[in-house]
Parts: sequence; C-alpha cells; structure tokens
Amino acid sequence: MIRWLIFVLICIGIVGLGGGATAAPTDSRPSIEWEKSEEGETAFVPMKSAPYPHPSRDKGYTYNKVTIPREPHYSDSTVGLFIPRGYRRTPKVGLLVYLHGWSTNVRKAISEFKLRERIVASGQNIILVFPEGPRDATDSGCGKLEDKDGLKHLVEESLATLHAAGKIDQQKIGRVLIAGHSGAYKGLACCADHGGLDAQLAGVCLLDSSYGNLDMFVSWVQKHPEGRFFSIFTDHLSAQNVYLFTHMQKIDEHGTLRIDKDATDELLARSRTLFLHTETLKHDETVQWLERWLRTWKLD
Repeated sequence: MIRWLIFVLICIGIVGLGGGATAAPTDSRPSIEWEKSEEGETAFVPMKSAPYPHPSRDKGYTYNKVTIPREPHYSDSTVGLFIPRGYRRTPKVGLLVYLHGWSTNVRKAISEFKLRERIVASGQNIILVFPEGPRDATDSGCGKLEDKDGLKHLVEESLATLHAAGKIDQQKIGRVLIAGHSGAYKGLACCADHGGLDAQLAGVCLLDSSYGNLDMFVSWVQKHPEGRFFSIFTDHLSAQNVYLFTHMQKIDEHGTLRIDKDATDELLARSRTLFLHTETLKHDETVQWLERWLRTWKLD
C-alpha cells in the first residue's frame, strides 16, 4: 500500500511538471534597459532583423587586400531605439531609420553626430531606429537590409519591441523616413528599392552618401510620386549627384540643384527632389542637415 501511494505521488509530480497547465508564462524577449537623458530615452536592443549576422559576411570581408573578420564586425545585432522627450503616442508610429557609414558603430555615431539632439531640435514626433551596420569596418554592406523586405522586417520588429516595452500603444506603421551618412548609401538604396515599405516610405535623405547604387534611387523616385528625395554633397560626389539630378529631372521637372547656403526651409518643404552642393561643410559636417530636412516634414 505504501509503495502504491509513493507511485501515485510520483505520477502526480510528473504530470504537474510536464503538463504545463499551471506553468508561469515566459517572455522570450530580452529585458530592455532604457537610458534616460535630457533628450529622451534610448535603448540598444538585439534584434533578429538587424543587418548582421548575415551569410554574406560569414567569412568576413576583404577590402584593399585586408580581410575584416566576422568577429566582431559582422556579429553585432544591436538596434538603437530613441524616443524624443515629449513624444506623443499616435495611432500610427512615425519612424526615422538611420544608417551609419564606415569605421563607426551605432553607439559612437549616435553620440558623435548628435542624432538625438538633432531629432529633438527638429520638433518631429518620430522615433529613431538605428541598426548596427558593419561595425567599425570599411564596408558598405548592409546584410539583411540587402534582402527583399529587409526594411519591413526591421520596422515591424522595432515596433513590436517598443510595444512590448509599453512605449507605444499601437504597432501600426506610420510614415517612415530613411537617412544615412557616407557609406550608408547601399543600405539606403536597398531599403528604397526592395525594402518592402512601398506605401509607408515617404522620404530618402543622403548625407554625402551618393557613392553608388544610383539607379535604385532614380527608380524609387519614379515609382513613388509622393516620395521626397534629398541629397547634400561635397565636391568629391559632384559627378554622382549630377547623374542623379539629370535622371530625376526627367521624372520631376521641378527638381532643384542649389548651393546649400541658398536653401530655405520653404524650398526643402516643397521640393520633391532636391540636391544641395556645400562649399563650406566637411564630409562629416553634412550630418547637421538631418535636422533641417526633418523639420520640414508634416508627419502626423
């Protein structure tokens, strides 16, 4: 009899452990630490949809006969999220997806180029999504953002992360803007061309970042008559911007090419395709135009 009772108790224990009916629910999402500052709240979150890791860089990458190894340059799945102070929750969430250039990383670039400060100064009710690209590498690859619907997957996972953290009420995509500096050109082109957000992608901003994939940008302007394209460039990218301007002018007869000092906010706001040549700013200094470009949008 005692042996029988022991057997029953053991069976009950097994059922209780294995049945799962009373087990506490678990959340597979990593806990997020939000850094609070005068500008707002920032978090750096690993995401599956981040550009890397990606099969294209499993064996690293060779540039100028120098091999850049996979670790740590192509294994970081960090995505920076920034919510500006005073952010107002809306039924649809407006986003700025920003890509960095060569030889830097998300944490360094967000601070060095004062991206949070520029977003706040623009007055836009928009959340920054800043994925890690090739980390501290001389490489313009963009991993999963090169794949079809890569931008869509990144935006959807970012919204799901923000919603799970209680930072937004809805996961509906509002207007999406993409911008990037220098070597970000390939990622921006792929996002515009086949990123999967045809309806929501409203604007493309190149900050001295028109090195290549130019026809993808022309194609985007042609296919999206409501979209706005902006490029500011220094002398070394003059030929590329003349190419873009002349080809886009066939699509947008009101396309404009000016010296940056002659550009007004009204010009930025009404121009569908706008090219500004700067005679005074250095390559890295062109990022300051992100604030003025953002300021001229009506996103809500």
